[in-house]
Amino acid sequence: MKMSLFFNDGIRRPYIFVGSLHSMMIISYKEFLPSVALQPYVENYWYQVFDGDAAEDSPAQVCLPLGMVQIIIHVYQQDCRVLVDGNWQKLPDAFFVGIYKDAVTWRTKGCSVCFGVNLKPEIFARLFNVPAAALFNDYTDIGNLMNAGITEMAERMYGVTNAAELILIAESSLLQRIGHSRQRGHYLDQAASIIRESKGNISIESLCKDLYVSERQLQRSFRDVLGTSPKTYTRIIRFRNVYRHVRHSAEKKISWASLSYDYGYADQAHFIRDFKEFSGVNPTLIEKNGAFYQLSTSIYSNKYTTTSSITE
Repeated sequence: MKMSLFFNDGIRRPYIFVGSLHSMMIISYKEFLPSVALQPYVENYWYQVFDGDAAEDSPAQVCLPLGMVQIIIHVYQQDCRVLVDGNWQKLPDAFFVGIYKDAVTWRTKGCSVCFGVNLKPEIFARLFNVPAAALFNDYTDIGNLMNAGITEMAERMYGVTNAAELILIAESSLLQRIGHSRQRGHYLDQAASIIRESKGNISIESLCKDLYVSERQLQRSFRDVLGTSPKTYTRIIRFRNVYRHVRHSAEKKISWASLSYDYGYADQAHFIRDFKEFSGVNPTLIEKNGAFYQLSTSIYSNKYTTTSSITE
């Protein structure tokens, strides 16, 4: 299951579930950039609050494959469940999430606070002594990876509801880990970075040529470290950027043919097939119902550092 960013844009408002069911649960969502020191390692932080009655289930949250590895903390240690094979399974209070290639549905109950750290997947092993490949298309309780040393961070976060304080705890813990990690200049790190910078619009042949490695070498490294092929990772990153474009263009008329061309798809049919594979729906449904999926339309700069005073 993949937990990821979620659907709101920081605005607090009642969420009306698609169909005839209505929920008066108030849901708010924000994303924050990491401090400069952590930007090579962390893509962003996210913070989501569900403000409902104790027995009230939240509307279903649909999370998309975005090519990141995550640490997710349920701050209130509340009842959160993920849909697996038609059954709702309870999630851990704190867990690692690997790169996913499938959309995942989850929900929570009552008054809940969720906090996430989105990590660049190629540095996961460097920080936590476990390759991201071990978590591909999967998740695990943080207690199952004893060498990760992240349990203390989660314990410090339990009961903390202020986003700024949660970010400070995360930054302090991650900066400490970086100080003890071994630096390396592996071509896989460069490859993953180039793929993201190109927004997934790059061929594997060009990537190998730029890095002076064979396609076989690159394939093996991606499988060993990230758990997937460079081609699949490239497709996920391209989907993420197309999806972001669609989310940010919610008020504008979208030309699907132009969008397909701009992001390097062979044709519009290829684009639609890819989009449906990763999201489970036709892109026009996301265009019309942007609140149903994740990725905020704005991201907050990180004014919170390990030495700053905190207010929110």
